[in-house]
Amino acid sequence: MTDTDHLFLSRAEIRKLGALLREMPELVEELAVTITRQDRIGTPGSAGKRRGEEQPLPFNVTASEAADDLHTTLVAWVRHVCESRRVDYDGRDGTLGVARWLDRNVIALAMTEGSGEALDEIRYAMRRARWATDRRPEDSTWVDPELVNEARSAIGTAADLEKILRGMGDAALTRKRITYLDRVGELKRIALADGTTVFEVGDVLDAHVRRLASCRHASGEDREHANG
Repeated sequence: MTDTDHLFLSRAEIRKLGALLREMPELVEELAVTITRQDRIGTPGSAGKRRGEEQPLPFNVTASEAADDLHTTLVAWVRHVCESRRVDYDGRDGTLGVARWLDRNVIALAMTEGSGEALDEIRYAMRRARWATDRRPEDSTWVDPELVNEARSAIGTAADLEKILRGMGDAALTRKRITYLDRVGELKRIALADGTTVFEVGDVLDAHVRRLASCRHASGEDREHANG
């Protein structure tokens, strides 16, 4: 904290943070592309498929989790500023909207006690996101549609479903990912008589797809807003 400006971030750190936040549009777009592997030409097993035949849907769980972590990190700092300085959030939903709000209010952030860690935390989340966009195409995973339809009604704990989904050829929906989807309210909990909480395979798959779609939709809306 400087004595003259009453800031918890130095002027140099404020400039660095602002520059990082203004890099967000390109990073979010790269994440959205990587999550659904739109930068990939073709998919494994696509050769010989007839037109109209159902194709496996590719997605990259590493990029998806990095996007969620980036969004959560930015939202946490927005919430910290709003609660500490008693101001209302007037930005748009989505990662870009949150980043733009922080950029506009970077001085308010710097004047908020505890903000000394903001630059390092946001920089770390962005580095993880950039690393995720550089993953090899082979790190993507594909779900067999026939096995998915057969197993949708199966139930189990997060650990059980991880095994079921791995057996279906989906290594992306790990116990950690399922627990995350539950924590953010995306899943319908089923309570067994012994108090165990279980989930349905179909609900987990649908929730995962919703999160991916939400990320892409948010980035698309913000790009349209910027272009408008």
